[in-house]
Amino acid sequence: MGQDNGHKPARFSAETLNNLVQTVAIIGAGAWGVYTFIYEARIAPGLAPPSVSVTSALERVGRKDGLVAIRSTVTRRNVGQAEVRVLGLTYNVIGVRVRFGGTGALPAELPGPGSVAQARDYAEADGGDVLLRHGVLFDGASGDPSGLNPGEAVSRDLVFYADPSRYDSIRFLVALSYEKMSEPTVPLVLELRDGRIAAVPAVNCREQPSRCESLATTDFGTEFSLWTP
Repeated sequence: MGQDNGHKPARFSAETLNNLVQTVAIIGAGAWGVYTFIYEARIAPGLAPPSVSVTSALERVGRKDGLVAIRSTVTRRNVGQAEVRVLGLTYNVIGVRVRFGGTGALPAELPGPGSVAQARDYAEADGGDVLLRHGVLFDGASGDPSGLNPGEAVSRDLVFYADPSRYDSIRFLVALSYEKMSEPTVPLVLELRDGRIAAVPAVNCREQPSRCESLATTDFGTEFSLWTP
């Protein structure tokens, strides 16, 4: 009897330890699940940088008195994890003339570092003419929503006109300024730069760099031929 009594506490302790380990494992798994949910739903979006994509679609929608009507559809989409605040949107439409003719061969050497644009038998005649410039600052007066949740998209349509007898193609340039919704708003103003409209910070970012740290921009360009298909 004495030997039997000596072994019972050992068996009881092993079972208790096994149950305790299983309980701790279950509690740990549950706690990890809760942490993962909170991290993915709250913490990760707060740490993620803002990310907005911009796309544009151009469509010929009519012709009158020698002018071509073109409808642009610009879509901005939040492709990040954080909610963003759209601050400004600008369009610049450039009419491009092309000069044809040449040697029929590309130069043997590149002109130097930076961007290069070379074609065999044609080149842009000049820097182009600004046909339209359009800017919106989203201060609540524009009527468009300024906030974008992750995955949300908003589109804007605009019709403009071009003369195909003067230009060979259209260069449609879009610039979008935005920041995380959790950041203080960076004030913007519209100004002209080389005849094109731009949304820029209303504060001096060199003197007050902290005011501009949260500002992000996305630029997008589309080329559209005016030649009759």
